[in-house]
Amino acid sequence: MAEEKDSWCVVYLGNDYNWWVHENSEDGIVEDDTVGILDPKQVERMGDLLLPLKPHGLSDEVVNGAFTTYAIDREMPKEMLKIRSTKDNIFNPREPIFCLPNVIGDNEGPFSEFIDHIMAMRVKLLNSSIDFQRPLNSEEIEDILHAEQQERYISGIKTHAFDEIVSILDYVPDGYSLDEDAEEEESEEDALDLQEFDDEVDDSLSMSDEKGW
Repeated sequence: MAEEKDSWCVVYLGNDYNWWVHENSEDGIVEDDTVGILDPKQVERMGDLLLPLKPHGLSDEVVNGAFTTYAIDREMPKEMLKIRSTKDNIFNPREPIFCLPNVIGDNEGPFSEFIDHIMAMRVKLLNSSIDFQRPLNSEEIEDILHAEQQERYISGIKTHAFDEIVSILDYVPDGYSLDEDAEEEESEEDALDLQEFDDEVDDSLSMSDEKGW
């Protein structure tokens, strides 16, 4: 059996405080701000938002299959990072990880399945927690979130994968609330900048030296 080749990415922090792929081992240079990748803080936040869905049928297999995970390898010029592929579990990573959505073609593949899955699980949670006059369905929420994305697009704002995920996992219809939903909003403070990576990069490089990576 042929040895599986490790993949890598070079990522940079955009003006929107999200991380984007600049280059990867499969496709080379990537057009600016077209391929978003979740940083370690966003991965942690996503995991926290996914946990309430587990009693409603959330599949760990679907979640983990939706992403390729990466760990910090080293800092690069122009405030970029090189990250290397790992086999970490999103809910219990061995080290801080980035998560790149697995997309095939035009919004297809495991990430698309993940989006549909968490939408269905969020609808189950809402319907079991709130006494609506009539049950919610996924199509209604999809229409609302799609309209919001279109407004952002018209305004020249690209939708990052993390924004798409959180818009589903945080969704509550107007006029309702959930006790377990946090009131805090995602902001640029939740994104990692290069300064916050210093200790993680040092630890990663030290581990690399010890293991001969």
